[in-house]
Amino acid sequence: MSSEWYQRNLGLELRNPVTEDQVQLRVGENQAIFLIKTKEKTTLNYIEVGGSEMSALTLEVTDIEEVYNNMRSNDVRIEGINETEDCGDYFDVFDPDGNKISIWGGWK
Repeated sequence: MSSEWYQRNLGLELRNPVTEDQVQLRVGENQAIFLIKTKEKTTLNYIEVGGSEMSALTLEVTDIEEVYNNMRSNDVRIEGINETEDCGDYFDVFDPDGNKISIWGGWK
């Protein structure tokens, strides 16, 4: 499972002990991400009507530059930071299973 990746790169903590089929990672006080083993390789990514691959998960961070630099130093598959006027800065990363995750720096 990818639990170590989420802990190292996103600072998430284990909510419960890892089992053979799933891991639960604490995102906030009352929020968690469940990573569940599947029979066949699959991701949460989807293609929007314009043809772009999109992520089903966006995480807001307080210091986008620090998170970006930390992930780059960990050799994470990462795309550059997008700076937008209307919705703030964000970048996309891919976990070891190919799930695309958007990291958002919040509203400007």
